[in-house]
Amino acid sequence: MEPLRGYSRLLIEIKNRGVRKKDIASYLGINRQALAFKLSGRRNARFTVEQAIQIKERFFPDMSVEELFKK
Repeated sequence: MEPLRGYSRLLIEIKNRGVRKKDIASYLGINRQALAFKLSGRRNARFTVEQAIQIKERFFPDMSVEELFKK
């Protein structure tokens, strides 16, 4: 199995909880490609603090932002 890159914990939680990436992208008002770039951890495509908080509050309210966005 290839190691996860980018936001490993967020990617794991998305998969484990069955959260659809298209729902996250829609909620943030971005397209799926932009979300894919952010999830991969590309330097020129990072989540803003506001986006991280929005994702946490809407999809993962039981986790802290720090835990969820740990690389």
